[in-house]
Amino acid sequence: MKKIALALSLLLFAGVAHPSKPVYRPGTPHAEARTLLCTWGEAMLACQLRTDDPALDGALLCPACGRIHGRCIEAALPFMCLAHETGEARWVEAARRVMRWGANVKMPDGGWMNDINVSDWNGTTVFAAIALYEALHRYGAMLDDSTRSAWREELRSAGEFIHSSDFIYSRRRGGWRNMNINYSASATYALHALGEMFAREDYKTKARLIASDMAPYFTREGFLYGEGQRMEPTSKGCLPVDLLYNVEESLPNLASYAVLSGDEATRALVERSMRTHLAFMLPDGGWDDSWGTRNFKWCYWGGRTSDGFMAGYYLLGGQYPAFDEAVMRNIRLLAASTRDGLLSGRDYAENGLATCIHHTVSHAKALASMLAIAPRPYKPCVLPREAASGATHFADIDTWLVSEGPWRATVTGYDCEYKVEGTHPMGGALSMLWHSNTGPVFAASMNLYSLVEAPNMQADRQRHTMCATPRVELIENGVMYSNLDDATASIASQGGSTLRVRAHLVDAGQRHPSAGPVEVEIVYEFTAQRITMSAHTLSKAPARMVLPLIAPRSWRVGCNGGVIEITDGARTVSVASPGVQLLPSNDGRILSLTPGFSFVPISVPLENGAATTVLTVN
Repeated sequence: MKKIALALSLLLFAGVAHPSKPVYRPGTPHAEARTLLCTWGEAMLACQLRTDDPALDGALLCPACGRIHGRCIEAALPFMCLAHETGEARWVEAARRVMRWGANVKMPDGGWMNDINVSDWNGTTVFAAIALYEALHRYGAMLDDSTRSAWREELRSAGEFIHSSDFIYSRRRGGWRNMNINYSASATYALHALGEMFAREDYKTKARLIASDMAPYFTREGFLYGEGQRMEPTSKGCLPVDLLYNVEESLPNLASYAVLSGDEATRALVERSMRTHLAFMLPDGGWDDSWGTRNFKWCYWGGRTSDGFMAGYYLLGGQYPAFDEAVMRNIRLLAASTRDGLLSGRDYAENGLATCIHHTVSHAKALASMLAIAPRPYKPCVLPREAASGATHFADIDTWLVSEGPWRATVTGYDCEYKVEGTHPMGGALSMLWHSNTGPVFAASMNLYSLVEAPNMQADRQRHTMCATPRVELIENGVMYSNLDDATASIASQGGSTLRVRAHLVDAGQRHPSAGPVEVEIVYEFTAQRITMSAHTLSKAPARMVLPLIAPRSWRVGCNGGVIEITDGARTVSVASPGVQLLPSNDGRILSLTPGFSFVPISVPLENGAATTVLTVN
């Protein structure tokens, strides 16, 4: 069975293309991917500039950012895929024009810079090279000789840049330039593919070297680490892991390298890691990166600028039906999250926030890559997180997953931070709560929203804004002291699906309030009927429990007698606790740009240092 799956997967790399206008069985991942790609393609095409100015012509103008993202050249792959899927020449012309515009971001060293006059970072050349390689390798016959030759020269120079740049080395062999592991992992595929295209054995040799250096970066439980600056274990033994950069770039590109090169050792590592990461997919196809080092670029369906996981998981999914199921559910979630043809944060539009085109370009590439893999029979199955298995601890990231009745929850004490303080939640935070009737109930944002990667994030210009993660907090002189930033918190199972947290209320710099340390104990008790959250501070400090409850603006909010109810008429979410109240908002809601939900800000005071809240969904 594994050999059959591998043979089918190898069609991706054999240059075997589907016949013109391929026909897919309805209700399969390929059929739904094609439909979604057509939707996204039309919207991207509508954003393509037509002008006599070569500095603008062919580029994709972002409707949210009001500028051109340099990585829009990667749209050449989905455009060429659409030309193949539809037989329409207009997509070939769109690809030619966007690549011709790419001269504006091409550097003398062969790399492409990320953005004109905004970011001259050129490490993303590895992703552009992969996109252009796949477009040329699979669909080059659809191009005229002049364009095909020009694209080959673009790839030739990009290959030289990747081969000669230090950023692709592992830390053990010389160090990266302030880099994350997704670049090195992806360079394996780029170098091997270009090595085959240009008969460069030195490229393929370097790809093998980098791949062999990847092995020590997989943890005992199968997480790939390296998304962060600190490479030594924290006091809890944690290393820098980001779910989305792993599943949407590093693992898929390592998988493509492994299949293309026949590297069975790397393939085995990637398969195991993919299974580990799949535990964090919610039943509706959402990815739970509430805890990851780079959650500042997390959207519920995936990453803002990472490529999507579909091709990688489908490539290795022949013997793992849950891989195909994950692909199908995520594609449907991506379709449901599309607004005016572009992939968007779910509640951006209702809060007046435009959609950045970067999300669509990146994920369109993944759909195009998946469509090039030969389809196989699809049979629906369950995902790992659907099983009501109680509480499971992942020690490598000090994070618990809870599956109880209709609830799915994440409680994290993960203490490995990225470049800046106050990014992902720590301190025993309930960073994700999901219910089968409503979907996400809580979903963590950054602790302190900031533009960690300004060219790849959107500014928060709301009058009222706040962290979207449930917490116990104390506000002093405008500074939030909460459990979310406590890197020393402990989480223990009390049996069944009950977790007990001990933490301190600290700011992003691990500093205590002026009166001294405030220790807090938080208990989460999960049953099929309700979630009970209890908190008490040992010092009786004037703290409060904050519950940012996700609810679209169409849902009605009522507050009466210690109960807040939020309903759409068919479903009701209730928060019950003495003193429960609504906090200031923007006409009833606050938008969390990460991961893209509207929420109702609720608080419960810790009277005499204690409070208990019961949450139900009916």
